[in-house]
Amino acid sequence: MSWSGEFDFRSPEHIVFGIGTIERLGELAKGLGSRAPLVMTDRVLYELGATEAAEASLRDAGLRAEVFSEVETEPTLAAVDSAVEAFRSGGCDLIVALGGGSTIDSSKSVSLLLGNEGKLTDYHQRRVGSDWSPKRTVTKRGAHIVAVPTTAGTGSEVTSGSGVFDPETGVKGWAGHPLLRPSVALCDPALSVSMPPSVTADTGTDALSQAIECYLVNRFKPTSDALALKAIEVIGTYLRKAFANGADIEARSAMLWAATTVGVAFSNGGLIHNHTYAEVLGDVTHLPHGRLLGITLPHILDFNLIGCADKLVNVGRALGEPVDGVSAGEGAERAIAAVRRLMADIQVDDRLSDYGVTEAQLKIGADRVYAQHEARSAYSPRGFRNQDEVMGILKAAY
Repeated sequence: MSWSGEFDFRSPEHIVFGIGTIERLGELAKGLGSRAPLVMTDRVLYELGATEAAEASLRDAGLRAEVFSEVETEPTLAAVDSAVEAFRSGGCDLIVALGGGSTIDSSKSVSLLLGNEGKLTDYHQRRVGSDWSPKRTVTKRGAHIVAVPTTAGTGSEVTSGSGVFDPETGVKGWAGHPLLRPSVALCDPALSVSMPPSVTADTGTDALSQAIECYLVNRFKPTSDALALKAIEVIGTYLRKAFANGADIEARSAMLWAATTVGVAFSNGGLIHNHTYAEVLGDVTHLPHGRLLGITLPHILDFNLIGCADKLVNVGRALGEPVDGVSAGEGAERAIAAVRRLMADIQVDDRLSDYGVTEAQLKIGADRVYAQHEARSAYSPRGFRNQDEVMGILKAAY
């Protein structure tokens, strides 16, 4: 790597990490000037009592907390509008987003609408060709956000992107701007122990894919690379343990740290095409994002190997593979094999056909991936040259 390059790197404003740190929520919200926070969460977490500690901390700090528990698993425009109305009607002044990536993404879109004119779709990237610029640009933070993740995978607590599904178009739109990044990421590993194994697997796979994709991006980004490689190492050590025993607080803590760290890395360094596939296939099939990433990741790595063997050797080393003393090609193959074994161990080694995905859906997916491939192909080890290459990966995963 040459050190003569140039890069920009944006850090999150404030990360609070540790078991029991949910008790500091009131102090943190008050420090941001809040008197009346809105706690956003989904119905399942609310009924399980997951917001109780958060509400207690806010009350103890002398704050009047409102709860909006209608966040949808797949955020929609209508659900975001409902949360905006709840914020305004409740006289709220800050958002506490307690939940997984969907809840935190929703909170960013709520903040966007609170501070900017127009419709949410005006701020969604136009993911066609190489220019993804939206019609409108975010100019103001609508409300501070304290993000409290209850899963370990998306990294949304430290990123500036927000995905919301539009039922009319059948496409999840993405808005992104530094003003949407949460002001505080409050990461309490104890909040993630109730995740079932399948969710642990899917979210952990999301973190792993983000880390590997970010590291493979062809761009001068030494800070992102260092964070991504360390996250790969931690995920390789602890994801199996978290999947096997959700009460293993050491494994839960490690995975939450890795997910948050990867969020910092890829929000600066970027991603390659595994996320393009998962985003498109998620719109078409409505399968879980992390599950789709795990199904396609080995095939994406196979396709890119010819352009990044040296980097894949480092991925293999981070995953504990014996790659020293072998050729770059052999080391890269060992790295991909290690990824396949990890996916098998956490039961994310399915095929798309196992979930009823049809060949017609593959064709739609290939069309959409190819339509937006240019931006990520430009920085991928091996960019797509034609639609047959796009379909080839889908058929390999089918």
